[in-house]
Amino acid sequence: MKLSVTSLSAVAIAMAVTGCNDQQQSMTGTIHQQHLQAAELFADASRQANSELTALCQSYDENQLEAARQSWQQVMHKWMALQGREKGSEEALALSWQIQFWPDKKNTTGRKLNQLLKQDTAWTAADIAEQSVAVQGLGAVEWFLYEKPTLLQSGKGCLLAGAIGDRLQQSGEQLTKAWQSNPWQQLTPQMALGEYLGALNNQLDYSMKKLTRPLGKPGSPKTYQTESWRSQTSLGNLKVNVEAMQQLYLADGKGLDALLRQRGYVVTADQISNRFSSLLESWPETDAMVPMLKTKEGYRELLNIYNGLEYIQIALQDDVATELGIVVGFNATDGD
Repeated sequence: MKLSVTSLSAVAIAMAVTGCNDQQQSMTGTIHQQHLQAAELFADASRQANSELTALCQSYDENQLEAARQSWQQVMHKWMALQGREKGSEEALALSWQIQFWPDKKNTTGRKLNQLLKQDTAWTAADIAEQSVAVQGLGAVEWFLYEKPTLLQSGKGCLLAGAIGDRLQQSGEQLTKAWQSNPWQQLTPQMALGEYLGALNNQLDYSMKKLTRPLGKPGSPKTYQTESWRSQTSLGNLKVNVEAMQQLYLADGKGLDALLRQRGYVVTADQISNRFSSLLESWPETDAMVPMLKTKEGYRELLNIYNGLEYIQIALQDDVATELGIVVGFNATDGD
């Protein structure tokens, strides 16, 4: 039986469409696995941080305090992979504020923790779950470890800190459970692609706000709006954000970078890939942002990081979205 030219064309088109759909399904599968793995790593780190906090309360000394601080920094870094993406599992997104309350413009965390310490309560994770999100997560643990570590020598302080550590561990377990299923599996390939670009765009926007808030106006930085100012690790956190966004963009060779190259937009792919690489290669050696805010040279370095991130965001919104025919909706942080 012979096929007509029209039939052959139809077969070719069908094969091309199937190939494209398979490629994009592979892409969303890879992206989902990245999120699931990030959630699992966060859950593991939150368990370790809780364990170190418990050990510190059982036997307080400087070595154990440093171990607890290192564990806290690890769980903070694991959170940076997912922070601010605001796409995907609705259950996971609902956990964001209880994992990290930021920005904390009015020291809500410190004020509310002091109020809780005055209460004669045998605190549990269930009790903490009923309190403000400002005392349920990473910022509350940081307050104990860096601002008020001596409270961890007392029964009352340890009881509250232990309950918060348990609550954070619960949040990690819930986050892993929330990411078990692929939230993009039932979407059309183009809708899933839009969600993918939206997640990257949202995280860029969130990361840029982590610079614009403390930078304030030239000569008038707002140091207490930096993330993790108590531990002086805000710039280190931001670097992990950028590394996570680079990994999301590449998606193990199955992401936006590969798609752009396959469709002939090599220049755009190179520009974005090179900007990620140059940002990370020239990253300041310090983990602390606050000292940099106080010098002209440091302030300029932070502005350069912001400009690098803005370059990537503009390329995503103006070039990638147009070239791949993606409609990018408003950021989750727009109007914030």
